[in-house]
Amino acid sequence: MYGMASEFTDGGNMSVFYVNGEYMDAAEARIPVTDLAILRGYGVFDALRTYSGIPFQLRAHLLRLQRSAALIELNLPWDIEELADIVLKTVERNGFPESSIRIVVTGGEGELSFLPRGDSRLLVMVYPCEAPHACWYTEGVQVVTSQQQRAQPEAKTINYIPGIKAQLEANRRNPQAIEAIYLADGLVSEGTRSNTFIFNEDRWITPADGTLLGVTRAEVIKLLTADGLLELRDITLDEYYSADEIILTSSSKEVAPVVKVDDVTIGGGAPGAMTTRLMRQWRAMTDAYAAAGIVL
Repeated sequence: MYGMASEFTDGGNMSVFYVNGEYMDAAEARIPVTDLAILRGYGVFDALRTYSGIPFQLRAHLLRLQRSAALIELNLPWDIEELADIVLKTVERNGFPESSIRIVVTGGEGELSFLPRGDSRLLVMVYPCEAPHACWYTEGVQVVTSQQQRAQPEAKTINYIPGIKAQLEANRRNPQAIEAIYLADGLVSEGTRSNTFIFNEDRWITPADGTLLGVTRAEVIKLLTADGLLELRDITLDEYYSADEIILTSSSKEVAPVVKVDDVTIGGGAPGAMTTRLMRQWRAMTDAYAAAGIVL
């Protein structure tokens, strides 16, 4: 059997996970080593967080999970309502002030340890949500570009070999880099665990396709579209280096300002005015979302 992480604790209280129909302490959570997730890296996942205990954009994340499964032909027999119910019950069982949530669908057993038989497994992992370092937002973060590309960008699969290689490269080149940015054919696509936007002159720009369709990205796009400040198109590496401002977006990073790419300082080397404005808009939006109590 393959054991999951046992460090998911809050004040000494062990996280409770959902594992294919059962709730159990994280330290006891297991799936068979014969699962195709282990043997072949065949599976999908999604990750989100709560605000005031409310999972943010749960439906959007579950729809993306469905789309990811469909793209790699992975059986996902649970509908949105069933998945949401399991997620909410797992969050409730843990009772953390704020939760990080990871939903994983594995390939299950396979014929000749290769082709899936359709008996996928569902895992819901809930653990305390740790706030990112405050200095990321007051001082900005650093990133490193990497000639890597995910095989199927729109599917959020458990195969993170390109991302791991890219981040290892980033760590070697700049130990302060929190993210590696994928490059392909001279174009910037996304980070290993984030989407990216640049601000140049009078508008924000983000790649239209060839990236994971991030839920945080989608919400930022709504904010920028309402202000008439968004353009969806390719971004060259030269544009990335010369951008007035750059941000990363993800469930865990929210809206994080980038002040250095490789050896190039972005803008004035501090979070810019448009990024600061967008961070305020993001916080107001998530506060309103939590206050509305929207669950699904």
